[in-house]
Amino acid sequence: MGSLPWILISLVTLLILLLIFVIFIRKKQKFGPDYYAFFIMGIIWLAFGIPSKNFALVGMGFVFAIWGIAHKKEWKKNHKSWSQLTETEKKFKMWTLIVLSILVVAGLVAFCIAASLR
Repeated sequence: MGSLPWILISLVTLLILLLIFVIFIRKKQKFGPDYYAFFIMGIIWLAFGIPSKNFALVGMGFVFAIWGIAHKKEWKKNHKSWSQLTETEKKFKMWTLIVLSILVVAGLVAFCIAASLR
C-alpha cells in the first residue's frame, strides 16, 4: 500500500509534463474551441455516467453537450477531419492518443492493484 502514492504522484507529474509540452507546442498557433468535440465529449460522458450512476459525469456531460449544441453554427469553423491535418499534426495526434491510452491502462492497472491489496 506504500507504493500507491508514488504511482499516483508519478502519473500526476507525467500529466503535468505532458500539459506543459502541449502548451509549448501550441503556443505558436492560435486555435479556437472545437464545439463539435465538446458535443461529442458530452454525449460520451452522458453515456458512461448514466449507467454508472455517476452524477458528476452526467452533469459535466450534459453541460458539454449543451455547450456544443449552443454553438452548432461554429462546428465547422475549428473542426478538422483527419484528412485535413498536416503530417506533423497527424503524428502529434497519434502520439497523443498513444500516450493517453498508456496512461489509461496504467491507471486501470494501478486501480486493480490497489483493489487487490485491500
